[in-house]
Amino acid sequence: MTWLPIQKTSLRERDAVLGMKPDVYDVLRDMLTLTWQITDARLLDICRLRLAQMAGARPETAGADPQLLDDLKGWRSSPVFSDRERAAMTFAEQYHLNHHLISDEQKAALKSHLSSREYANFVWALHMNDAFIRVLSLLDIEPDPPTDPIRPERIPPQGTQSLRIGGGDDRPPQKGAFAEVDPEFFEVYGVLGRTIVKQKLVDDVTSEAIRLHNASHQGCLY
Repeated sequence: MTWLPIQKTSLRERDAVLGMKPDVYDVLRDMLTLTWQITDARLLDICRLRLAQMAGARPETAGADPQLLDDLKGWRSSPVFSDRERAAMTFAEQYHLNHHLISDEQKAALKSHLSSREYANFVWALHMNDAFIRVLSLLDIEPDPPTDPIRPERIPPQGTQSLRIGGGDDRPPQKGAFAEVDPEFFEVYGVLGRTIVKQKLVDDVTSEAIRLHNASHQGCLY
């Protein structure tokens, strides 16, 4: 997908900042757009909004239904959420705080409502949105103007939600952590990784220290 350039006169802060690396930003936006198509959009949206509340990511909560945001603050006692949604939010909050501490019970509760494919796609969709929320919060990005149209990487247009859940694909299946993941998502994820690796944003020592810290946190022995 090729994103149309935005005129400087209407440049939003997130486009101005993240667009400093347009090759990475374009692929990231493609990936975030795909997350809405590989999982249940409602489930992902309430989890995304809850994590945005926790992280203080104003661009992600701006424009959302005020009543929904209020319900999400007290979702454990709010009657508006189903058992399925509660299981997803329990998982999402723990994922955000420390994914290493997600309990077997929390995983089992979510899996009781999702097929293995749906579970894998939801977790990866949550992962990408959580990562993006952290970036927006860290950089304290301003919300888009309220008159702007909703971005496709924030939530899909009406009528395109969850098009690919359970759908087939002609590409060969993957292995390991990506065994059940939507093949197109896996493909774009690989493109994003290769694009990021090519970046030279900081000196080599700092870059290596960050890489090793992240590998340690993720439990990546490679």
